Amino acid sequence: MKRKYSIITGFMGTVKDRFIDYQPARSMEEMVKMASKVKGCSGLEVVYPQNFTNAAELKKMLDAYGLGVSTVNLNVKGDEIWRYGSFSHPEASVRRKAVDAMKEAMDRAAQLECPIVTCALLNDGVDYPFEINYMDAFSHAIEGIREAAEYRKDVKISLEYKQSEPRVHCLLNNAGKMAYFAQMTEQENVGVTLDFGHALQALEVPADSASFLGQTGKLFYVHVNDNFRNWDWDMVPGTVNLWDYIEFALALKQVGYEGWITADVFPQRHDPIRIMEKTFEWMDYIFDVAEKIDEDKLRQMQKELDTFEIMDYIRSLL
Repeated sequence: MKRKYSIITGFMGTVKDRFIDYQPARSMEEMVKMASKVKGCSGLEVVYPQNFTNAAELKKMLDAYGLGVSTVNLNVKGDEIWRYGSFSHPEASVRRKAVDAMKEAMDRAAQLECPIVTCALLNDGVDYPFEINYMDAFSHAIEGIREAAEYRKDVKISLEYKQSEPRVHCLLNNAGKMAYFAQMTEQENVGVTLDFGHALQALEVPADSASFLGQTGKLFYVHVNDNFRNWDWDMVPGTVNLWDYIEFALALKQVGYEGWITADVFPQRHDPIRIMEKTFEWMDYIFDVAEKIDEDKLRQMQKELDTFEIMDYIRSLL
């Protein structure tokens, strides 16, 4: 499998949490220039509209640095208007702005010769019981995404799920619910962004999630990072859950995923260029191990139900 690695633009710019500002604000060109120095990086996931609005200017800049676009990330969570949600917001006027924003992002993606828009509806959800009517919220979100998907059949909409943050309970919070949501839109160009760390946080087995989404035909895009299953820490992949990552890489191979692998890694106390290079180094290692696995031999051992023979075999490939 040819590996196409990209970086989310935001992680090359301002990085902060509730306590510390870790990285300074940088212009789009500064972020693009930094990304071009990352060994193994072929492109960027560009955030709209926070990082760019003029697609022609951005395309010219990316071409100058030899970078492609993995996806356009529509951010409907960072501005005040989205405080109480976007596509499921109780106010019809806000939902309309969300749909229009998605259509604009799809237009920008087409201008950038990128066939996919990813979006995380993380403000769509609740903090306390009884805050929303869940049936209405789910229906509103389906209607809005369906309208946007019908607008341009040549651009895919890939929705990213997460258990929590910034809402205590996100409306679209696991692989199964997200796949069902995509199917409910009745649009072939609506699918799912699988973030490895979000799958861990939701107490999923990432390989299971990748296999399930791949079988449903809804695995559109992949984010890689790692954590301890207690929070979305966005660490370098494989540094915590190496076994899970090898199984995940094998699952991607089995479902035929050939899309971008994008680093969603938080470089708070590390140089952004170095931490992204380490991300791609670790992913190369993980994919290389997965490639060594004799799948016929593995299937036979799985039939024989000898767990430790399987684990010893995988360990022998490390």
